[in-house]
Parts: sequence; C-alpha cells; structure tokens
Amino acid sequence: MATSKNWKTSLYFMLMLAGLFLPLYLNGQLALLEKEAAPHTERQKADTAKEKQEEKDDIADVSPEEIISKLDSDAQKTKSWFSRERDNLLNFLIGSAVSILAGVFLTWLFRRLTQNRIDRQKNLWRWEILNVLTTPVILLAVLTSCFLFFFPVLKSLPRNLHDMDMRFFYAAVTLIIAWGVFGLVSVMDRKIRQFAERNDNTLDNLTVSMIGNTLKIAIAITTVLFIGQNIFHLDITALLAGAGVIGLAIALAAKDTVSNFFGTIVIIADCPFRLGDRIKAGDVNGIVTHVGMRSSKITTADESVYTIPNSMLTNTTVCNVNRSGRIKHVMDIGLTYDTAPEQMEQAMKILHEITDNFHGPDAAGYAPHIFFSQFAASSMNIHVIMWFKTNSFIEEEALLNELNMTILKRFNEAGLSMAYPTQTIYLENVPPKSS
Repeated sequence: MATSKNWKTSLYFMLMLAGLFLPLYLNGQLALLEKEAAPHTERQKADTAKEKQEEKDDIADVSPEEIISKLDSDAQKTKSWFSRERDNLLNFLIGSAVSILAGVFLTWLFRRLTQNRIDRQKNLWRWEILNVLTTPVILLAVLTSCFLFFFPVLKSLPRNLHDMDMRFFYAAVTLIIAWGVFGLVSVMDRKIRQFAERNDNTLDNLTVSMIGNTLKIAIAITTVLFIGQNIFHLDITALLAGAGVIGLAIALAAKDTVSNFFGTIVIIADCPFRLGDRIKAGDVNGIVTHVGMRSSKITTADESVYTIPNSMLTNTTVCNVNRSGRIKHVMDIGLTYDTAPEQMEQAMKILHEITDNFHGPDAAGYAPHIFFSQFAASSMNIHVIMWFKTNSFIEEEALLNELNMTILKRFNEAGLSMAYPTQTIYLENVPPKSS
C-alpha cells in the first residue's frame, strides 16, 4: 500500500515538474534549431527580397505569356518543394498522429485515476490540482511534439511564414499555460469557499466569489497583453490609450452600471449582509440569494424574487435580521370604551404573561414593551413591542399565529372586549311623530 502511494505521489510530482520545465526546455530546443537554420533562412531572406524587387521592376510590363510562364514556374517550384519535403511531411503526419493518440490515452488514464481518488474523498487538494492540470500539461506536450516534428518543414518555408508560425506556436503555449492557471484558481476558489462556509471565520462566499472573478479577469487581461506585445509585437501603449478613451465614453454612457459595480465593492468591503441573510431594504423583506457585479437578488416569504441594483442597496437603509437573530413585531390592541381601568390593567398583565419569555428567555434589551398608548376614535389602544426569536419566515408565521390565538383565548376568558370601528350618532330636536 505504501509503495503504491509513493508511486502515485512520484507520478504526480513528475507531471507537475514537466508542466513547469517543458516551456523552458522547448525554448532552448527551438533556439538551437533556429541557430542551425540561420544560414538557410538568411539566404531565403535575400532571395525573397531579390524576388520582390524584380517583381516591382517587371510589374509594369507583363504580357499574358509571361503570366502563364510565371504560373507554370510557381507550379514547378511547388511540386519540387513537395518532392523535397516529402519525408519531412510524412514524419510530421505520423509523429503528430502518434502524439495525439498518446495524449488522448494519457488524458483518459490520468482523468480516471484522479477522479477515482476524488470520489473516495482522499487527499482531495492534491488530486484536484492534478485533475485540473492533466489536460493542459498533456496538451502542451502534444503541441510541442507536433511542432518539433513540423520544424524541419517550417525551415523550408519563406521567412514571413516561418515567423508567423513561430508566433502562433508561442501564443498557443501561452494560452495553454493560462488555461492551467485558470484551473488552479478554480481549485483555490472551491477550497476557500469551503473554508468560508465554516463558522469560525468572518469570510463569506461573496468575498470569495469577488476574489476568484478578479483573479480570472486579471489572468485573462495579462495573457492577452502578453501575447499582443511580446509575441505579435503590437503597440500596446496605443491600444491602452485608445481603450482608455473608449472606457471613458462607455463609463459616461453607462454610469448606472459603473455605479452598481462600485456598489458591489462597497457591499463586499462594508459587509452589511452575507449570502443567506434575511434583510429589510426599503419595502423588500427577504433572504439574500445572490449578489452579482450589477445587482442582488432577494427572495421574499411568498417566493417572489426581487432584483435590486447594488447602488440602491448602498444608498438605502438595510436592516440585517440575521445579525440579531430576532424579528421585531409591533401591534396595537384596541379595547372598547366601556372597559374599566381595572380591566385595562388586567389586559396589560395578561399580555405580559403571554409575551414575556415567549419561546425562550428574553435577552437583555429585548424584553417586551407594553403600555396604554392612546384614546383612539373608537377604541382605547394598548401598544405592544416584542421580538420573535427567529429569522425564518415559516417560524415567524407560526409564532404570530400562536401569539394571536393565545391573546384571543385569554381575553375571552377574562371577559375583555376588543373594539372595532363604530360610530354613535345622537339626534337632537327630533320632531315628535304625528299621531
């Protein structure tokens, strides 16, 4: 068992080292090949320049016979090139086919090996890294092998085609490396998410998601700029200057989108809520189910989903119910005007008996407040402020139902009459009815 484990560990590190040092080895080999081909390419370059000059001199007076002769000469050159490079082309086709088949087999083998380990929940960190790097590393090896088989053919091509093929090869290598780095970022993102789901830290999934997306965007931008400037020798400075002007125009035209993006940054930095928290924002009372780069989604008790721009969330008052773990409940109970003072005191006493320590001891500062508040138009009102010890919609409705039913039963048992809107009309100087 120990031998098998050591073999798999060695295989893992060998694959990692191959992915790290293969580009360096490839660069050295290509430099040697280019050095060997330098005299040939210099001669080709001189011949190409001479041919271009001759074409410029003769292009003014070209007869149809000369065109036909030129086409025939080009056809003969092409036929001669295929005859001369036949062995190299055959080696390239056979070598590429073998490399691709070997790459497919190795990808299947390593994928199966790593997936079995992941399914067994053993050494997940190590095997997940190997799983995401398997395809990029093998693809890099296959691409390198195919290119080395093609290099003898490449030396016989014109200089401009030779340079362009080299640039495309280096660009492909860069993209594959960026793909592998993307995979590593995804593994890191999953691991940090698992850490954020624990209760012994202040990290949340929102921050983790923002970090992961920012890293991926940075990798993509760096890859594009590296390929453009270092491989294809584009003027990135002018490109960035143009992008700055375009970005300014877009920012002015889409200022709301930019405002929402910075609202997301404020939410992450200030952390007024986390995913899964129940919040009250304006007239919306629900659970935060998603926070994106532009907007957030809140699901209410009736399963309605509200999409609120992040800029609005940062500019409005947000009550986070989960922070206290309690829901404030306010109600007014009206008694009829024929209620005696003793009955009013009895009603308030009954309400204290019901609400005090309702479903658990009341924490300091969260004891119910009950007082005779006002003489209303058709009732004498008792104002009640209390807190339910939950942040769940379903539990809140169940507690509210229990509270109301208990108050109704106790008031009926005590003979207390709750008022409803009524009016008493007195008529004065009513003429007597005629007999």
